[in-house]
Amino acid sequence: MEDKNIMEVLNSWNPWNHKLDFGIKREFYSKKITDLIKESKINIVIETGIRRAGKSFIAKQVAEALIKENTPKENILIINLEDERLINRDYSTLLEIYNAYRKNINKDKNCIIILDEAQEVDRWEHFVRGLTEKEEAKFIITGSSSKLLDSEYSTLLSGRHIVLYVHPLNLIEYKIFTNNKKGIKDYIEEGGFPAVVLSDNKIDIVRSYFDTIILKDVISRFNIHNNDELIRLARFYITSIGSRVTFNSASNFLKIPVKTAYNFSVYLEKSYLLFFVKRFSFSIKSQDNSPKKVYTIDNSFPSMLGVNPIKIKGRLLENLIASTLYLISKHIENFNFYYWYENNREVDFVIKDHHNYKLVQVAYSINDEKTKEREVSAILDCANRLNAENLYIITMDYSGEELINGRTISYVKAGNWIEDMLIAYGF
Repeated sequence: MEDKNIMEVLNSWNPWNHKLDFGIKREFYSKKITDLIKESKINIVIETGIRRAGKSFIAKQVAEALIKENTPKENILIINLEDERLINRDYSTLLEIYNAYRKNINKDKNCIIILDEAQEVDRWEHFVRGLTEKEEAKFIITGSSSKLLDSEYSTLLSGRHIVLYVHPLNLIEYKIFTNNKKGIKDYIEEGGFPAVVLSDNKIDIVRSYFDTIILKDVISRFNIHNNDELIRLARFYITSIGSRVTFNSASNFLKIPVKTAYNFSVYLEKSYLLFFVKRFSFSIKSQDNSPKKVYTIDNSFPSMLGVNPIKIKGRLLENLIASTLYLISKHIENFNFYYWYENNREVDFVIKDHHNYKLVQVAYSINDEKTKEREVSAILDCANRLNAENLYIITMDYSGEELINGRTISYVKAGNWIEDMLIAYGF
């Protein structure tokens, strides 16, 4: 590209001549990244997570915070690698952009470069490593697949980089985005993608997200040719949230090879579309050989791409709890969660925080005595086996306590439990 054309593109992304749209502030992420960038030992912060979770806006919010703390605007360079005007996205393009920036905006001062959607460019990691080794720049890198974390890149960037997982809006953020006009019942159905939350055209946006994730983060990345099988498997998982699945069962149901079911499942998890929860066991071998429960990162997928959400509201609530636990596990060391299943009794979540256990059952309502008896008997059985004392049954409409056989079961409304967990872990 000619220097003039490069500067025309750069000027539209950067804060040098006009005010950027920084979006609604997401303090947890923006403050964390700002503090990391200000540390002399940290050269690279990598934001990763599902596509459209808000990583680009968070990176710009960091730029805004740095400018307010007296970093000159000219010392910040934003490179949006999804811009269609960048016809050739390769290593040489990055060098051309950087050289044009140095020539026209910032000739000699160290800079902070925001590399947005880095996975779009081959050898981006060489560009980053070269500038950090010369101590010319620090980087905030965003990417919408775990490709950014592959071992080959980690090796090249080893030493002074931090990886930060970015999730769609959590419940507290959701309320901020909607000015407290919406609550957990809305959140359960529409999920936490910022653009979906703020739009009236929610279903079409979610469909486009699903298609883009499948195309760019799975099919293109892993060079898949049997696309129909991949899409069928993805939809099978999305409509099976909260279910125990095996690669054999998926293979049999969809009439595809077991190896294909396994590979595609790994790819879908790497794209952050979904995740699997292991069965709790003190035996690693038993964990690995047991069925896993499948969940999606965001409730919008099963709610808007699956069956009628009213018919699966219990599973949507369970998915929301699972997604919240997944978020916490990505940021808190030694925080893990599983499901428990023994003798046809199941507990939805066993949370292991260091050496402490919390047992969680999810029931949209416990007005039905049969439902309540099933949930209570399972959680008590699990508590006896694990000697756990923190027992919770999460519902939409009931709170209270019940002492049974010397153990206290706390019934907590879902919104309260989620917010308490987020606050307890610093979100």
